[in-house]
Amino acid sequence: MGVAVRRIDTAVQPSRQARPRMRVVTQRPTRARRTCDATRRTFRTFVVVTCVIAALGLVRVWLSVQAAEASLEAGQLREDIKKERYRGDMLEIQQSALSSPSRIRALASATMDMVSVRRVSYLDLPAESVVRVRQERDSSAIVRALEDAASLAAGEAQVLLVGDVGLASAR
Repeated sequence: MGVAVRRIDTAVQPSRQARPRMRVVTQRPTRARRTCDATRRTFRTFVVVTCVIAALGLVRVWLSVQAAEASLEAGQLREDIKKERYRGDMLEIQQSALSSPSRIRALASATMDMVSVRRVSYLDLPAESVVRVRQERDSSAIVRALEDAASLAAGEAQVLLVGDVGLASAR
């Protein structure tokens, strides 16, 4: 049953030193080691899944906040649009009140001593004569100065009759 012991004589072989015989031993993992490795893998998987779920939850919350902010901004814009439409409607009403013919007649008679005409007469000019007159006007500096003065006077009259709103609408 036992193995015979072999005796190595060191005196016979002086050059060789006695070395122990070595070999690589692969150790099978024990049951406790396998259980520990499985537990570590399970824990790592749990931690990764928990982190992913937490990240998805944070993204969802962030998107909900962004949607709520956008909704508030849209409501504010709707209110601003409603106010500006109301303001535009009020300006249109004011402009129509200022440019009513009865108001213009009253202002013209009160401030400029104008009266209503009894008879209206129209001039019918052929188109060729109008073109000729315009060409002749362009050549004269005096005529241009008179036109500028008439335009200035008409602008002043419009301000007196209609007010600033009427002047702005004419532009």
